[in-house]
Amino acid sequence: MLVLLAVWTTQPAYADNWESLTGAETLREFVSDATATIELRPGVTATGDYFADGTAKIEAWGETFDRTWEVVGDNQVCYSSFTDTNCYTFERNLDVPGNYRVQHVETGELTMFQIAGTDPPIATRVTAPDSEGGLGAPSAEEIAAQLSNPNTTLGSMNMLFDYVAYDGDLRKANRQSAWRGTFQPSLPYPLSSTTNLFVRPAIPVIFSQDVPNSRGEFDSEGVDLGDIGFDMLLAKTVPSIGAVFGGGVVGLMPTATEDALGLDQWLLGPEVIAAIVRKWGVVGLLVTHQWDVAGENDFNTSITGGQYFYAFNLHDGWQINASPVFSYNHKADSDNKLTFPVGLGVSKTTVFNGRPWKFGVQFWHYVASPDLYGPDWQIRLNITPVVALPW
Repeated sequence: MLVLLAVWTTQPAYADNWESLTGAETLREFVSDATATIELRPGVTATGDYFADGTAKIEAWGETFDRTWEVVGDNQVCYSSFTDTNCYTFERNLDVPGNYRVQHVETGELTMFQIAGTDPPIATRVTAPDSEGGLGAPSAEEIAAQLSNPNTTLGSMNMLFDYVAYDGDLRKANRQSAWRGTFQPSLPYPLSSTTNLFVRPAIPVIFSQDVPNSRGEFDSEGVDLGDIGFDMLLAKTVPSIGAVFGGGVVGLMPTATEDALGLDQWLLGPEVIAAIVRKWGVVGLLVTHQWDVAGENDFNTSITGGQYFYAFNLHDGWQINASPVFSYNHKADSDNKLTFPVGLGVSKTTVFNGRPWKFGVQFWHYVASPDLYGPDWQIRLNITPVVALPW
């Protein structure tokens, strides 16, 4: 049976004559090989395919979410993601052919759907409620987990806001700070079911930045554009071991509108990534190295950098996570080479008007920083809406 569900949350129509669908075999035949389509928002749909072997796949926002389903007793069908199980009972309307409703066993929420009179039966969902997942839509927990996967096919618009407090041997260094924002869209291009191509610019806007000058004092810069970074990464998931590996190129363009806020050099180099992806979360490491390839030639640049990242999945879209950024400047003096923070954060993924959003805050403490002048601690806020891929 192929069923494209037309579903909307509603109050029960008490005047109608409803009959429960009961019997394990009846429910199994009703769900087996069914397909549920849901309009998450205009132009964006989710499709759930429920197979006779008890597995299911939800496709939404360009990503696939695995689920299972089973008949429990003689009147319930339970759908399970990696974090949760939701059970439903089914009823048919004896007065309106093809009209059905399902009820969530725990919450009592009723959902209506219509099956058109075709062979096989087909219907179309009209609207999608804001929910934590359902018969044919991914939950906030599932989306949160996928957003932490470095090889996700979810498109996102990452907006990062940082406050940095400085310290160092320079006079009044511990009174200096910076406010900046970074816009980093991520629109992966799927090459296969396990391989994606990422091309990600990182566009920084400096709202205020205290920088040392030749007089041993500090100038305050902003609002200005910083040097734009970019990377091109090919990532592959190895499902048999639950790991992601990838490699590519990373670079920096001299786009800073103030000399003190940029290098005035073009940088280019390799990057590699490795991560372990499990039901409980993700742990991984991204390492890059960049050399100057053009631009200002009065000095040379050779910087190893990257970030380590982790995310532990909780309930209702909550995560404990962080992704601190580190660097090692090979051309600096021995006391000013390494910049390394430890970080802790929390994030929440939720669904507004059919669109997933991720909100998070992280605190970084720099256990290593240039002695002369460098970051002491940092607070990062991130706001990330999920967007439909243009391809």
